[in-house]
Amino acid sequence: MKKYQFKNITFILIIFIIISGCLNNEKMPTNYDGTMNITLQTNFDIDSLNVKQYWTLLPVEISTYNYNNFHYSDSTDSNGIVRFENIPFAEYNININSEIVVDYGTFLDTMPIVASGVYNFNNATDSISTIEVISGGSGKGLKINEIYTVGPPNGFHYFYDQYIELYNSSDETKYLDGMVVCRMSSAVMGNVTYMFQFPGIPLTGTEYPVESKEFVVLAHDAYDHKGEIFNGKVSIDLSVADWEFVNSKDFGDWDDADVPNLDNVITGNNVDFYINLVSDVIILADGSDVEYIDGLDSASVIDGVEYSSSASHVKDIQSYIDRGFTGVGLQKYSGQSMERKVAGFDTDNSTIDFEIISAPTIGYNHE
Repeated sequence: MKKYQFKNITFILIIFIIISGCLNNEKMPTNYDGTMNITLQTNFDIDSLNVKQYWTLLPVEISTYNYNNFHYSDSTDSNGIVRFENIPFAEYNININSEIVVDYGTFLDTMPIVASGVYNFNNATDSISTIEVISGGSGKGLKINEIYTVGPPNGFHYFYDQYIELYNSSDETKYLDGMVVCRMSSAVMGNVTYMFQFPGIPLTGTEYPVESKEFVVLAHDAYDHKGEIFNGKVSIDLSVADWEFVNSKDFGDWDDADVPNLDNVITGNNVDFYINLVSDVIILADGSDVEYIDGLDSASVIDGVEYSSSASHVKDIQSYIDRGFTGVGLQKYSGQSMERKVAGFDTDNSTIDFEIISAPTIGYNHE
């Protein structure tokens, strides 16, 4: 009799666990697949332009990973509207990546326009949403403009010519005083691998200006690297860098006396500012938080870029820092670099904002 009771109890527990699992799966769609319609209205932020003339034939892509990587694409009509019909209920990534030719009367200008976002359409049968389209130059300020990591073409595992380039896309002078450049480990803002700091007082210092539309190059080692490789012509000259990463605890670290330093902040770190060749997260922060033990305060972040050579990379940093990642297809020891498509153009989505270029461009943008 006791054995029978035990089997009964076990059976009831199994049924309870199955039912609980079903009830707790909140992300499952509550409607039938393939019966949803989405209407998207584009909304431009372009100032002083008749934006209606740019609404037509704007390419829009939507995709979801909830199923088997469904992708749909279509173009907007003359009212800036695009409609997708009879698609699965799911969470969708919506992207616009295009360019328009703007007629200013005396000249024509090509302006990149982008939009991205994640929209959950699990429940509504017929949904209408507005997509904010951002024009080139939006999100102005001090930005990480280029990250060169992989080293020049060589067979000697040489990558010491790495550098990070900043750009001031705003119309006013910015100041580097007390700012920090960080390399983040794993998936959390609580894990700072490297933190190197500019001299000066954070937030209020005015000793180290960056003028409007000015590039600033931060070199791993600020010297002419061309002579370090047998095929020297393919390397780069970083003796022209504006700043240099130097760890005063690393007695063998190169230090150009004519180039000012960003110095190490982290106790016990005795190496230079190395960047992973094909996958990493780089953060520029205002320096108001240098207590790295408990991580980096997200409110102090000015800009962040994640990159990975693998298309199947699982994002590391939180989406409020960078919604995507760049670098897919990046090759070690190839001389390739990662740079913004347009200097200062920032949507906080590196998948859209950056591209791989064949060679680094020190102090200027490739376009």
